Amino acid sequence: MLTFIAASESALCAATPAVDKTKLEAYMRYIEGYTTEVKLTIDDPTPSAYPGYSRVVVHLRMREQAIGDRIYYVSSDGAQFFSGTLWDLSENPFLETLEHLPSDGPSFGPANAKVTMVVFSDFQCPYCREFAKTVRDNIPKKYPQDVRVQFEQFPIASMHPWSQAAAEASECVAEQKITAFWAFHDWIFEHQAEVNNSYQNQKATFAGYLRNQTLAITKEQNLDTGRVARCIDSHEKSSEVEESVRNARALQIQQTPTEFINGRMIAGAVPWNTLDAILQLELNRPKEIPGPPSAKCCEVSIPTVLKK
Repeated sequence: MLTFIAASESALCAATPAVDKTKLEAYMRYIEGYTTEVKLTIDDPTPSAYPGYSRVVVHLRMREQAIGDRIYYVSSDGAQFFSGTLWDLSENPFLETLEHLPSDGPSFGPANAKVTMVVFSDFQCPYCREFAKTVRDNIPKKYPQDVRVQFEQFPIASMHPWSQAAAEASECVAEQKITAFWAFHDWIFEHQAEVNNSYQNQKATFAGYLRNQTLAITKEQNLDTGRVARCIDSHEKSSEVEESVRNARALQIQQTPTEFINGRMIAGAVPWNTLDAILQLELNRPKEIPGPPSAKCCEVSIPTVLKK
């Protein structure tokens, strides 16, 4: 349902991208019923897919924990803003989501595949493990030329204490070879229980344990182990992981895994029969519905799926 909300004409200045954030926050708190416990951070307006409206992302926090983002659209004259979706029959229905999805995460499958699935995942999440196995066991076999799968980091450190370290380690590996990233991905999900036990029983030495396991994979993949070790020790990839988390929040992701199939958001570890049906829906999209924009990248990387 599309909701329009009239705001003060001074809420936004049409000539500049600045927002009267104090007034806008007060109005939002009133209509949404946010208590003082909820902290709001309002981004500056950015262009949107809707003519005459700018996109404003509002970040919500409670007790120092991020609890999600909300997206609003503000008119160029500042007289109105709305939340919801306005459909344009001449455009792809997921165009705006596609424009905000990252496109440079580790992937397998052809760059020009008909379907791209972007998966936001957490290496310590048991549901992510379940979904990863579903994806890796089925997509390369059934859709080797039609589907590209892209991984994006969303470690939820407040629930999963070693997920951030695993995310950083995986990015250190991915820097040298994408197929090595998928080797790490498959190993850590397959051995998730073992890694959990190591963390619970040896918290003081866990960082060394994860480092050693990562370097063992690095050696098997013929990478520069010294480079990977330095990357892990210096937390070189922490900012990249944090950026991916910010992307997830901006997309209003509430759980892991969350996947976007040609821009269509699907929450949770859906079983293969459901995932396959959604993939078929995209592969057989009616010609009257515009497809997603052409892929920005040109590389093709199809790693071998490890045995389970």
